[in-house]
Amino acid sequence: MSQKTDEPLRVTREKLLSRAADLRDRLYRVRADLARRVEPLPRDAPDAAIAQENDEVLAAIEAATLSELAHLDGALERMNDGLYGICESCATPIDPARLEVVPYSSRCSRCAKAA
Repeated sequence: MSQKTDEPLRVTREKLLSRAADLRDRLYRVRADLARRVEPLPRDAPDAAIAQENDEVLAAIEAATLSELAHLDGALERMNDGLYGICESCATPIDPARLEVVPYSSRCSRCAKAA
């Protein structure tokens, strides 16, 4: 591969790594909040209920963050294996426009719709 064709992949790798770092920071903060490292659960029942509802939201954020991190890690692994941009279902190239929008896509649009 030429240096010219490697450049878009390098830029995408940097974007994925940057996004993963941001997500790991978010995950640290969410887990700190859930562990009450920032502030303990209020003793007042209504305030405690609100805090517990907030915990449910934080747990959902944590799950979404972990899911996105797994997708990013998968994309980085596919890059390392030389399989980035190839549909894992049908082995055809994934449309570059799709990868621009969702850089960790592992399936082409057709296979993603069928799944």
